[in-house]
Amino acid sequence: MTSQATPALDGRQTAINEAARRLYDAEIALHIARQTEVGAWISAAYDRLHEAIANHTAALALAPPLPASRELEPHPGPPEPRTGRATQPAAA
Repeated sequence: MTSQATPALDGRQTAINEAARRLYDAEIALHIARQTEVGAWISAAYDRLHEAIANHTAALALAPPLPASRELEPHPGPPEPRTGRATQPAAA
């Protein structure tokens, strides 16, 4: 099965992917900076991570909503009664 995405959707997904990559890179940079114990590097890495989070959040806000999941739909009938008894596996 193939899907035909619109160019706008592809552009949005590209923006989300790029923002996610920058977010990951900023997290790694912060990890490395914390290992150096250099305050200026740690502060700069936190600033970069904050900016990456904001950019990723903005990219997600522009994305179209996800399709509804069937798992979230209410069950069509009443719940099945439960006996509360465990069943024993068949003897081998």
